[in-house]
Amino acid sequence: MTYSIAVIGSGMAGLAAAYRARLAAHDVTVFEASKRHGMDAHALTVDGGLVDVPLRVMSADSWPSLLQLASEVGVGTFEIGLDASCSWTNRHTWFRSGGKVPVLGWPSIGSLRYLNGRALRMGRGIWQLKRLTRRLERENNGATLGEILEQHDFDPLFWRGLVLPILTTICTCEEKHLLDWPAAQLLSLLDSTLHGAHIRRLKGGTSALVEKLIKDLPLYSGSPVVQVEEIGEGVKVCNQRGEGGVFDRVIVATQANELSFLDDAQFGHERKLLESIGFDSGELWVHQDARFMPAKKQEWTALNFQMDEALEKPMFTVWVNKVEPTLAGKAPVFQTWNPLFEPAPDKVLARVPLDRAVVDSGTARVHEALVQWHRQPGRKVFFCGSWAYEGVPLLESAVCSASAVVDAISSSGLPRA
Repeated sequence: MTYSIAVIGSGMAGLAAAYRARLAAHDVTVFEASKRHGMDAHALTVDGGLVDVPLRVMSADSWPSLLQLASEVGVGTFEIGLDASCSWTNRHTWFRSGGKVPVLGWPSIGSLRYLNGRALRMGRGIWQLKRLTRRLERENNGATLGEILEQHDFDPLFWRGLVLPILTTICTCEEKHLLDWPAAQLLSLLDSTLHGAHIRRLKGGTSALVEKLIKDLPLYSGSPVVQVEEIGEGVKVCNQRGEGGVFDRVIVATQANELSFLDDAQFGHERKLLESIGFDSGELWVHQDARFMPAKKQEWTALNFQMDEALEKPMFTVWVNKVEPTLAGKAPVFQTWNPLFEPAPDKVLARVPLDRAVVDSGTARVHEALVQWHRQPGRKVFFCGSWAYEGVPLLESAVCSASAVVDAISSSGLPRA
């Protein structure tokens, strides 16, 4: 069975869905509100080097579907090191990782100068956290991160000085959302990042993957979709410029809080449930202001966490040059999420507002509903995205969601006449 399919949104989920649908011999057209594909809309070139915005890294343990997709379309990967430093807001470094301890696979201190009481506290915390993560995985425990913190006595320096900043880095959301998140999801991802397979990046960055996925793909860009309405045996899709038509199936690959184009009479109930998915807003700054790094350049690492001594105001900065070969030897480029102070104006390269899906106790209910909707005989409108699949809402869940939706379409209703 083959269908004409409209995909609304060209982020990772939309492009992966379009690719999988075309492999299944469907005719696919993509609609994108912005002039560039959503997946690489903010990528920059600085001094001839590539800057993915946001920077994307992945491990084979936690991103298998994404890495498989990249391999299928011919985009290679390369291994990187993700060493980290922790500094106070006065830029004095109090901890630095340096690779992994043989056999155990735990992050180690960067040099003997950091072998002190704080380093030992970090080591003890890592050991405790690993044991707890294994137990949560065995028990399938649904406790939130906040509940776990109330039940276990973690060293505040370890938890607030390292773990919460790292989780904030991965999920790019505020601490209040992390505390409502199922702990097993977050801690398993953290464990695989710290102790699992080596971290990798895409050769050529996100843009290389996008170029492969969009090859020969019909696209209406630069105009938001304003109408999705079932008409007879098809679904009418129309953007603000009046482009579109009637399609057999529609894959909605936008955020769950951006569904105003759905006909309210037909999809009002579904919209209401999907809009219960939470999102956190923030701003990613791309800049060249070295004040966000440790005072001594020899202490700079790929991930740099700053914290006030009261352990209340975390901030993280990525040193892009450390993980992007095309920027090797060039002027430093940094990415800082929700900085505690603004970079110097003449050092700012871009300010990018981002919305991130967050997970709470109600998210599983939405996922269950999606599965049921997509199984309905004759179903014509489907939803996918990083928010629409179990797990931490990252590129991996976006790819998994896209594959699940294309599979569901293949078994939905009758073929096109």
